[in-house]
Amino acid sequence: MAAPKPGKKFKYDLDSVLKVRGIKEKKEQEKFAEKQQEYLTEKQKEEEIKDEKHGKEEELRGVFKRGPISDFDKVLRRKAHLEVLKTDLDQQIEKVLDSSKKLEEQRAHLVEAMKDKKIMEKHRERKLDEYNKVMRDLEMKFMDEIATQRFKRKED
Repeated sequence: MAAPKPGKKFKYDLDSVLKVRGIKEKKEQEKFAEKQQEYLTEKQKEEEIKDEKHGKEEELRGVFKRGPISDFDKVLRRKAHLEVLKTDLDQQIEKVLDSSKKLEEQRAHLVEAMKDKKIMEKHRERKLDEYNKVMRDLEMKFMDEIATQRFKRKED
């Protein structure tokens, strides 16, 4: 780092890179929030299908418990509907798994973006510490010169 001139404010040379990484992190957070919402939506749909399937199964069990079945065609339709619900549930489970996988991938991208930004922030802090040290050294040098000049004046 080149010696800064006394009285100059600290200016981080890679400030634009830090800003870009901050923007990238925010975008990754937004994407993560979208993926998380998609996952939750798919998970909710899965629960709704499970609940509907469970309800229909209970209805069918109730029909069998009541005794003799008068309309067997109705029972077959209910059974066919249960098969459709089972297929829908299997498909929804696949969607939930896919959504979960996408969510984890986005989480990895977000973590990477956060790491990149954190690296730049640490670098900026180190450069600021170096700048402050140089400024303190310059101040001490200046104070030493003043003290030396006063001492020489008193001797003369």
